[in-house]
Amino acid sequence: MISVSGKKWTQYKVNKNLVEKVKQDYGLGDILSQLIISRNYDNSEIYGVQNNQKLTNIFNHDNDYQKASLILLESISNNDNICILGDYDVDGACATSLLIRYFNHINQKHFFYIPDRIIDGYGASKKLFQKLILKKPKLVIMVDCGSTSNEAIDYLNKNNIRSIIIDHHEINKPYPKSDVIINPKKKFIKKESDHLCATTLTYFFIEILIKKN
Repeated sequence: MISVSGKKWTQYKVNKNLVEKVKQDYGLGDILSQLIISRNYDNSEIYGVQNNQKLTNIFNHDNDYQKASLILLESISNNDNICILGDYDVDGACATSLLIRYFNHINQKHFFYIPDRIIDGYGASKKLFQKLILKKPKLVIMVDCGSTSNEAIDYLNKNNIRSIIIDHHEINKPYPKSDVIINPKKKFIKKESDHLCATTLTYFFIEILIKKN
């Protein structure tokens, strides 16, 4: 198989007898059974594959989530032009995609931008926002980036553009002067939320929005 970039992919070889045993023992399909063997899943992981996992929003009463949702709902009510800025990786792209799908569903005016790391550099920057504000956004939502973009946020503030940061990367004081920063590493919180990626944080954010709206 040839990838989009032209690289040749070869299938990982696994023990067919072990694959058949997983299929028989757990009633799973061929491809899933191959993945389980190739990744050396233990019984608890196989159990997780077989059963629906309950996803509980641990941020329902989080002040940052509540504040961010009110800011976004106000922009939606005003039909503001909203910019989504996502990082150039899988997490950033998926988080961006979730917001795009939500905005499309409610017919909200928006546009998105995924920076080119060669042309734009890493994450949110003043240089990047000098280009993006030409589209006249009233609100910028940064996903998987923004936690260390103090200069870029200051530039948005000077141009009267509100901002929300949804990120999971390390963050140090002084924090960017964004309207609200959703980042589990910003404060002492429950351990289970410290490892969550930006896509998960964005998913929970949209869930709270849907409940409010």
